Amino acid sequence: MNKVSLLQSLGQFSASQSGQVFRECLRGHVREMIWEVMAAKVTKLCGPKHTPWDSTH
Repeated sequence: MNKVSLLQSLGQFSASQSGQVFRECLRGHVREMIWEVMAAKVTKLCGPKHTPWDSTH
C-alpha cells in the first residue's frame, strides 16, 4: 500500500477504524523490512544465492 492509497483508505473510516488500518499497514511494512534485513544478513554470512547452471548448456 503506497502513501496515497493509505491516506485515501484512512479517510473512508472512523477514527478507530483508521487506527486499525494504519497499524495493519505499518505491520506489513515492518515485516517487509525485517525480511529484507534477514535476507541481507544471510547473504553476508553465506554468500550470494547459488543458482546451478542450466543442464542444456
